Amino acid sequence: MNEKLVDIVSGIVAAVGSIDGVHRAALAADSVIPSLVVVFGAVELESGAVSFISNAPDVISTEIAEKLAARASDHPLIEYSLSGNGNSENVIAISDLMDADEFVASEFYADCYAGTGIRDELRVPIPAPSGRTSALVFCRAEPGFSAEEREYGRLIGTVVAGCEAPSLEIEALRLGRFTEERLRNLGLTEREAEIFSLLAEGLRSQGVAHRLGISVRTVEKHTQSVYRQLGVTSRSEAMALLINEPVELPPTA
Repeated sequence: MNEKLVDIVSGIVAAVGSIDGVHRAALAADSVIPSLVVVFGAVELESGAVSFISNAPDVISTEIAEKLAARASDHPLIEYSLSGNGNSENVIAISDLMDADEFVASEFYADCYAGTGIRDELRVPIPAPSGRTSALVFCRAEPGFSAEEREYGRLIGTVVAGCEAPSLEIEALRLGRFTEERLRNLGLTEREAEIFSLLAEGLRSQGVAHRLGISVRTVEKHTQSVYRQLGVTSRSEAMALLINEPVELPPTA
């Protein structure tokens, strides 16, 4: 099997526990499906709300993202997937539906993609709850995707879909197991509980410091105190311990 593909799949699986991490790991798929930009996007069908991440924000800027959000239903691939004309689970490219010149000459392209250099996209659908459509999208400057690339996309999409459910469950569990109240009840001080609750959400020390208006050094000081009380040396070890049955922390000096 393609070693790069193995690395991508391994990275996605390693990110289980963070839905955002799973999606971001999938963006590395441009190593087997060379692309100008890779996007993971989701559309809420009722509200039209769009969310996405990409590996090249210089290509898909915030301004372009906002335009895409406003006109998501006009995108050729989304329009096709929602039309019922084909199987919404199929991996499909814009070049399967129209000539690249036709796409570039469209009003949609002029409004949303002008200046990006994108001339074709491959959409890999990711199974989503009813009322939502999500996909991994590979954008290219030249039209056309090979059968092998489409198969790589299909495999990566299957792995992402399989990792989403456990990640969502873990995140939901974290919300209950790492609340400030529960952490205080376990014996952490108010500040320790406040800091570790944010760390459990996935924030780094710098992010916690910014959120609480304190220094990074203060965050790290309280974090190390938590580690000492639990007898661990890392956030992942602390979370693994705290996510299970309640633990009894030694009284603070």
